[in-house]
Amino acid sequence: MGGPVARKQDLLAELRRNAVPFDVRKLHVGDFVWVARERVQPRPGQLHLPPARELALDYVVERKRMADLCGSIIDGRFREQKFRLHRCGLCHSIYLLEESGSTQHLSLPESTLQQAATSTQVVDGFFVKRTRDLRESAAYLTIMTRHLTSLYGNKTLVSCTKEESQGRCPLQPNSDSCTLMSFQEFNEGAVKNKAQTVREVFARQLMQISGVSGEKAAAILERYSTLASLLAAYSACPDSESRDKLLSTVKCGKLQRNLGPALSRTLSQLYCSPGPLA
Repeated sequence: MGGPVARKQDLLAELRRNAVPFDVRKLHVGDFVWVARERVQPRPGQLHLPPARELALDYVVERKRMADLCGSIIDGRFREQKFRLHRCGLCHSIYLLEESGSTQHLSLPESTLQQAATSTQVVDGFFVKRTRDLRESAAYLTIMTRHLTSLYGNKTLVSCTKEESQGRCPLQPNSDSCTLMSFQEFNEGAVKNKAQTVREVFARQLMQISGVSGEKAAAILERYSTLASLLAAYSACPDSESRDKLLSTVKCGKLQRNLGPALSRTLSQLYCSPGPLA
């Protein structure tokens, strides 16, 4: 688990009371992940045990209080965090939203915060778990820990790279094995680079457009990794109608739904119109 120290201590105490084993580490995306650690045996002639390999289970939790949600919406981190969760390589992203305390003193109305939470589940495809307070959050994490222990306990776990994990199916209950990324690759792959790549700048730009969620931005990037490649594709279109339809069949999210003609047309107008948009 990761996150600011001041916010963790009471939650750690609750998890200890619930007999949940945990490590405190720096996570570059999310606040909680579950890790399967190899059981190692001593080797003849060696004083110390060999290092245990670790695989990240397919679940990551981002914990937010209402004040955190408000602040992240205002400064733009909310969209960025959702995009990075989409790109982290784990199949199940969970928003743990603590609704304790009054929202009257916050800079955004409660209706805006509730709409953001609903959009996160409906549009982005994340599971949003609402809790009343820290103790209820700890109870949820405890239940999840026990569920995942049961789900993965008797499976053969096979390591794969982040690239190999793309497009794979989540664990099936009747399957005897599953492939998972190493924890090290998951965490190192989520490091935010101070010097942004062209791809990252393009992703941020896309997510400023109304209707483009992190999931949809990620799908567009799979086909056109930079703005230059998208503009080249638009230039190759014979007419405006084909430009308007260029992105309509981009497959988005777990259900692989089409991006759709309306949003495709919006993007075409944004990037292909020579003058200001009406």
